[in-house]
Amino acid sequence: MAYTFTATANSNTTIGYANYGSTTWNKGSSSGACQGAYQGTSASTSRVGVMVFTNAGATLKGKVIQSIALSITCSSAGSGSSSKVLTFHKATQQSFPSGIKGSAMIGDTLGTLTDKFYGNTTTHYFTPLTNSDLYYALAAYLRAGNSALVLYNGETSTSSGYSTNYARVTSITITVYYESATVWYNNNGTWVQCAVYYNNGGTWVQVAPYYNSGGTWVQV
Repeated sequence: MAYTFTATANSNTTIGYANYGSTTWNKGSSSGACQGAYQGTSASTSRVGVMVFTNAGATLKGKVIQSIALSITCSSAGSGSSSKVLTFHKATQQSFPSGIKGSAMIGDTLGTLTDKFYGNTTTHYFTPLTNSDLYYALAAYLRAGNSALVLYNGETSTSSGYSTNYARVTSITITVYYESATVWYNNNGTWVQCAVYYNNGGTWVQVAPYYNSGGTWVQV
């Protein structure tokens, strides 16, 4: 059976930014999740945006993710170029940060999206056939139980303007289509569907089952 998970980051506990070298976090939709550099800033003040999708980790952990959509609303900040690049990273914490520098939230790079991202709302779809690199990276990250994304590109700017890809995301909605990671077994002639768990130090942990097809591991 297929399911849908949807969450929006646009509140004081789900979206905001800090400068790379600062512990001050600006929260809420008016601040937005910013990336890049504001006018006349150095690398230490390049902005780090954070977006938290409440309950994503609990809901999607161990699930078979079929597709992902991101609906991204941006204010009219920075350039109005149609080829601005948002750079997504894993987050080192899965709730809105407090007391740590912006730099401490930046994990491994997941991938990029290119669009206008200026005074508009755009929706981007991720499947094995569409934006596949970002699909596989995002799906694995969500399936591992994570709920937060980071925007960061490390750009600096001159005193007269924003950095090339400066952007402010004021609201972002994630929609994930998924199935439970299950297998079937035959119980006296009746096929029964069940989830797969393993025991890790006394704790039962749900996992996504795979099978080997010609040397390639395929999730079921």
